[in-house]
Amino acid sequence: MIQEPLLFIPTPPFYYVEVEDQVESEREEVYFEESTSVYEIQRAERVTDLVIARQLSYFSQPMNGRLLQFYLKNGEVVIGMIEELNNSIVKIKTAQESKIINGNDIEEITVK
Repeated sequence: MIQEPLLFIPTPPFYYVEVEDQVESEREEVYFEESTSVYEIQRAERVTDLVIARQLSYFSQPMNGRLLQFYLKNGEVVIGMIEELNNSIVKIKTAQESKIINGNDIEEITVK
């Protein structure tokens, strides 16, 4: 009488097949050229003024959608809400259109 082991797992049969070694001439060796280039991490441009950066981050949140007044360094005043903030690029939704400005061009932000 054949006894099965205490833990028997029925599996398909296993066959061991020997693979012949390849002949030296059949082998293909791959040579990789050495890279001499230097990998540089590209950093996204950020708003340099920390106060403006914090204000942009705060007012860009959906719950803080307020009408804001942006004073730019060139003297222009833009009134609108922050629609999108991507690193230093600020998309402002005004009454007529959407404006894209650089966050580093903002001198001051006030609540209207």
